[in-house]
Amino acid sequence: MRRCRDRGAVLLLQVALLLPWAYGFQKPSCGQRVSVKPRNRDSSGILGGEAADIREFPWQVRILHNRRHLCGGSVLSKWWVLTAAHCFYRITDYNLVITHSVSNVSITNSTAVRVDKLITHPYFDSWLLDNDIALLLLQSPLPLGVKNSPICVSEVTDLCKWTNCWVTGWGFTSVTNASLSPTLQKVSIKLMQQHKCSNTMPLITRNMLCAGHKRGGKDACQGDSGGPLVCQKKKKTDIWYQVGIISWGLGCGQKNLPGVYTKVANYLLWISKETRLAGKPYVYEKDSGASVFLSPWAVSLLHSGARPSITSATSEEAAKK
Repeated sequence: MRRCRDRGAVLLLQVALLLPWAYGFQKPSCGQRVSVKPRNRDSSGILGGEAADIREFPWQVRILHNRRHLCGGSVLSKWWVLTAAHCFYRITDYNLVITHSVSNVSITNSTAVRVDKLITHPYFDSWLLDNDIALLLLQSPLPLGVKNSPICVSEVTDLCKWTNCWVTGWGFTSVTNASLSPTLQKVSIKLMQQHKCSNTMPLITRNMLCAGHKRGGKDACQGDSGGPLVCQKKKKTDIWYQVGIISWGLGCGQKNLPGVYTKVANYLLWISKETRLAGKPYVYEKDSGASVFLSPWAVSLLHSGARPSITSATSEEAAKK
């Protein structure tokens, strides 16, 4: 009998370990995108960038005010868009709309959704641009799926953990030609450690991070504000995370002058609180950092020796990395 119980425990452990994988496979998750063939390089990009397909960055949205481009943003969930607070500094009404799922602004069949509520950070400093973060609650849910997924967020603050970082937007494509790009643009940039950033840029706070290139020429610019800076984890390159929000800079693409971004990891509790108070709670997938993590549900099963029922478990009960 003892031998049989031991074998049952081993089988139960195997099933419990497989549950996170099983539910992660079945449920469309954040930070996913479809494979897209490389496009020909477009020199009229977001300062040294190139044309992008919206399927490469399916979380990217445009924010319009009175039908005019205002800023960029990113989809957190079917109800919420993340963006920068400074975009709305002089906005006194809610005549805001977001468009989704198109690369070219001239396409008329884009998904357009009105904004129901604007939430800016209560300690946003319009002079320092500290706490430059805002949330948009939509009037109706976005149709999300495999081809238009939301972006992930992460608690990881160590910049050395990230790789392959990109910024996207429809902003100015040249410092001498102040005009928006008709197509979505992307550019690869590198994160800069905080101490180096502080030596280069004035008035950097702990809520900001810097990214760019030493030689300049690759950067976000006016019109890209509020858009996402996304990266992959060095040890988990199948998922994309939003590390920053395009905030400010001294010019665009200047040598030794990186762009400055709101550090998203510092605001996860604020996002959770505000979305809950608004009646549409957003729950992000936490980063445990462990290669194997058992949920309390799985631990209690192992302790009691009960036989698991995969069909009765929900995806929320299954732990994810």
